[in-house]
Amino acid sequence: MTRSMALLMAALLVVSAAGVPVWAGDRTRPSGPNPYDKFRRQDDRSRSRGALSLQDELTFAEMAHQEISKQYRFVTDPVIVNYVNRVGRRVAEVSGRPDLPYQFYVVQNDQINAFTPGGGRIYIHTGLIKQATTEGQVAAVLAHEVGHNVGYHLSATLRRAQTTGLLVGIAGAILGGGAVGQLGQLAVALIANGRMFQRSRDQEREADFLGLYDMHNAGYNTEEMNNMFRLLGSLMQRSPGAFDKIFASHPPPTERLQNTQREIAQYLAGSDRRGTRTTQEFINIQRRLGVTGRALPPTPDDGDLPPSRNSDTATEPLPSRGREVTYDDAEEIFSRAGLQGVTPLRAVRGDLLGGNVGNDTVIAYERGGDVGALVDVSGRVYPLHIEDRGRHTPILPLVPDEVSAVGIVPVGRGRRAQVVVVSRRRLSYVWEWTGRGFRYLGSQ
Repeated sequence: MTRSMALLMAALLVVSAAGVPVWAGDRTRPSGPNPYDKFRRQDDRSRSRGALSLQDELTFAEMAHQEISKQYRFVTDPVIVNYVNRVGRRVAEVSGRPDLPYQFYVVQNDQINAFTPGGGRIYIHTGLIKQATTEGQVAAVLAHEVGHNVGYHLSATLRRAQTTGLLVGIAGAILGGGAVGQLGQLAVALIANGRMFQRSRDQEREADFLGLYDMHNAGYNTEEMNNMFRLLGSLMQRSPGAFDKIFASHPPPTERLQNTQREIAQYLAGSDRRGTRTTQEFINIQRRLGVTGRALPPTPDDGDLPPSRNSDTATEPLPSRGREVTYDDAEEIFSRAGLQGVTPLRAVRGDLLGGNVGNDTVIAYERGGDVGALVDVSGRVYPLHIEDRGRHTPILPLVPDEVSAVGIVPVGRGRRAQVVVVSRRRLSYVWEWTGRGFRYLGSQ
């Protein structure tokens, strides 16, 4: 490996440190028994045994919705509501109960929460949508709630209600059939005492298991479910008061992360490296909810970087950590470049030419399924081109999900500044600053 490439890989390691939080200890796939095996052996017939009839489930869900409507305020913005329903139905349509009349509601509440009373009625708080960083994470939450419906967990809730004093007669009569008139009374009672949305930990695990496969089958990147568990773990440490009390019945986020990692490694290998992570529509929805300044990820985990990055061969100091690039920053740069209909994928900001300004920016983006990249140097935008089969083109031979990282190697003694785009196939596309623009050096 050349000295220039060694410095490039070392610089990328620093770029990675500036990215999304890396949780130490989750690099190694968990070993030992798979807790999802017990759910794998079940089918829809075994899950539905002893459950409410479909009509009773739908009636109960409607009456529960009426009570929920009295306690919560719903978002009525059709853009937000329609978006959440599109994401939710995308995972519900490939679930074990695709024919339920799914309806997704957005609750105006900053607590981190989502819940379902069954019957295809699913509720998600704005607080959770605002904290998510990708559409895939929202899809993971909705898929989990769909999983509660597929697992017929409402009936299990009613069976538990039989043991709780006042509810014994009502719940028992309903489970025994012929007590449709009492469904509303039961819904009110369960919501009033907080038992409506409390599931057992095994039911939460089953919902994770079912939701993971629904995400995969809907075309989402399954790593986003892992990222949601990481996010929940981080938020629980920083802001425990932001969580609804329902989360007390869930397994710890660390356990849920290990469970899904194990499942992906054993049965869904590669699904965490392909599929939809986020969309421009998700970014726009967050803005409608008042989220601004959301940073683009410069690179995911260190494991996605080329294996040859060896900082021991670098003889000069590594570049300092750059500032984050927000989606708003990216849109402003795209506007100056005259680019429309593009979605930023990865970005990093640093000091390319040694002026200690730190505002030079590299962005990899997607437009119409094609991948491109550009560099903003001191306010001037330079599109990056490659030579592909004799053609000079701005389109990189990648699909959007293959873009793993972007990096900057600043000018140094005897070395021109360079920028790089790294693919998940460990292939690096490198350009060198010439003083008037960027020259493509090739891929390695």
